[in-house]
Amino acid sequence: MPRRPKVDPESALMNGIAAVPDILPADFLRTVAKETQWSERIRKIDPALFFWNLILGFGPSMERTLAALRKRLCTISAEDLSPSSFFDRFNKRLVVFLEQVLQYLLASTVRSTIPRKVLTVFRDVLVIDSTIVRLLDSLAKVFPGAGMPAAVKISAVLSVATDNLHRMGIYAGTKAEIKTLKLGTWVKDCLLLFDLGFFKYAEFDRIINLGGHFISRLHGNADPEIVADNRKCRGRAIDLVGKKIRSCLAFLKREILDVRVKVEIPRRERGTKGAKSVIMRLVGILNEETGDYHLYLTDLAPEVFDAAQIADLYRGRWCVELLFKELKSRYALDVIHTGKPEIVRALIYTALITLVISRRIFVAYRDAMARGGQVVTPEKWARFFVEHAGYLLRQILRLSKIEFTEELLLRMALRETVSTEPLRERLEDVWNG
Repeated sequence: MPRRPKVDPESALMNGIAAVPDILPADFLRTVAKETQWSERIRKIDPALFFWNLILGFGPSMERTLAALRKRLCTISAEDLSPSSFFDRFNKRLVVFLEQVLQYLLASTVRSTIPRKVLTVFRDVLVIDSTIVRLLDSLAKVFPGAGMPAAVKISAVLSVATDNLHRMGIYAGTKAEIKTLKLGTWVKDCLLLFDLGFFKYAEFDRIINLGGHFISRLHGNADPEIVADNRKCRGRAIDLVGKKIRSCLAFLKREILDVRVKVEIPRRERGTKGAKSVIMRLVGILNEETGDYHLYLTDLAPEVFDAAQIADLYRGRWCVELLFKELKSRYALDVIHTGKPEIVRALIYTALITLVISRRIFVAYRDAMARGGQVVTPEKWARFFVEHAGYLLRQILRLSKIEFTEELLLRMALRETVSTEPLRERLEDVWNG
């Protein structure tokens, strides 16, 4: 067995960081800021410097408030920026600027070099889900929540090939998950994994017609008719053909259920009545502890993926839950305490951009370390990214040739140690009373 090459972690990290300014050059950020008319409101501060301070300042929870973020921006820009001047920059133009930057990043993600067997069958595996972020009650009219006064729903499509976001959307908390799904040619040759909130026969049929594939848990209200059995059972097996799936579950003892079912889809065409019948595959795995079946609906052929593989593939959907956990716990989405809708949207886009950039560096670093036989997990990487965001900020500013100096950073930081209210009574004064 050939020896694995020795990989230097620092070199692997720096190579990952070095790719960031190539993805988002400072001049590109300045151009987008000008095109969105956001830069018209910034005279003293370089838009590129403001952007990176926001992404690597607030994004990884290094600065938990906008006031602290303002101080940091003043520090690295050597400019005195009043609070009102800073907060005025969080407007609709900033939201448009950040949205365009995020969409550009999503369109330029890079596939991991780590081989995955499933990607020899599909162009990509896309995991689709959404998460809720609670907001201040005062935002109930703009972002009405379901089960709470105010909330925002973030829908996400996670790519297994890139280990990064593929698509996303921001909606009011009351928006039904199925209505956030915008199918298109992007599903072709991809496998889509769905949460139950996206369950709809018509959407599954459309995915098939677009050249894609899907796996979803069977909704509790769904009761399709069995039309064929994909497995031959020994002995006097009960004939399931022609029966509804729910009526069979009470007496079935098979460890694996693998059948074809007929689902009814209402016709959308004008002037047509009745429903369209479509044949899909239903897989059931018996839980021996509870005696219940885990039921999955898919279009994948049993000759390519057996029932156990279908269940295993769906289990991989957990990666999107870990992504949401990372987004909320590491990238400040748990601390949106503002009553201004523009700031809410800006900070959500900030967190998402931070996540995409973090994952971009992570994939480059992880893949390099893997060549040396080392394993780097997303959870441990996210912790490193947050703890060393200040270092990453300095490296990216240097590589982007955005002006700042270490001496300037020290001088401006020392300024923060001096009281702005020298006449205020303090504990020290009791010794001179």
